[in-house]
Order: sequence, then C-alpha cells, then structure tokens
Amino acid sequence: MRSLLAAGLLLIAGVASAQEGFPLDGTWRGERPAAGSTAVTIVLVLEWDGQKIAGVINPGPKSIPLQDMQLIPDGWKVTLAAKDAAGNTISFEGTIADLGSYHRYIDGAWQEGGKTYKVRFVHE
Repeated sequence: MRSLLAAGLLLIAGVASAQEGFPLDGTWRGERPAAGSTAVTIVLVLEWDGQKIAGVINPGPKSIPLQDMQLIPDGWKVTLAAKDAAGNTISFEGTIADLGSYHRYIDGAWQEGGKTYKVRFVHE
C-alpha cells in the first residue's frame, strides 16, 4: 500500500511540474545576423496577465516595450510588434515548436531596419 501511495505522489508531482502555464510566459533568447561574423542577441521577456501578452525586447535601460503580441492557437502562430526609441518598426512572425516541452522554441521571421532575418527563439 505504501509503495502504491508513493508512486501516486510521484506521478502527481511529475504532472504538476510539467504544467508550464501560458506557453509564451518567460524569457526567450534568439540571435539575428549582423555585419561581420557577430550575431545580435535578442531577448524577449513575456508575461500573460490573463487578458493579453505583455513584455519587453532586450530588458534593461534601453528596453523596447511590446506594443502588440498575439498567440494564435490554430497552428501555434506568434506575432509581435514594437517600435524602438527612434520610432522604427520591429515585428516578428513565427510558430511555436515542441509546445509540450520546457525547451520549446519559436522559429520565424524578425523584421527590423527594413531587413528580414530568420530567428529561432529558445525558451529559457
């Protein structure tokens, strides 16, 4: 009986830890190509408040607040839009992969400065 109870508690603990909540919550890191061999790191910090997705691009003194971010469950598509300090538009369209995994990622197209870059954001 004790071993059955212990197995049940372990199963419940495993299921509880696997539940991540909203699939975009947390920190996401990706890189886009830049001049030369150096890549530009992009960090997204996202939070679901129960109504909408809020967050920033590259947290810190020069962070860029998200103006709009959407998760479209049909196909797990993700879109975001923001404007940098100079008023230039930044956007991203991608698809979440490995949705059930803690190590899920989003592949898509990052648009900034009139250029489009292929970017993979990895959930940290």
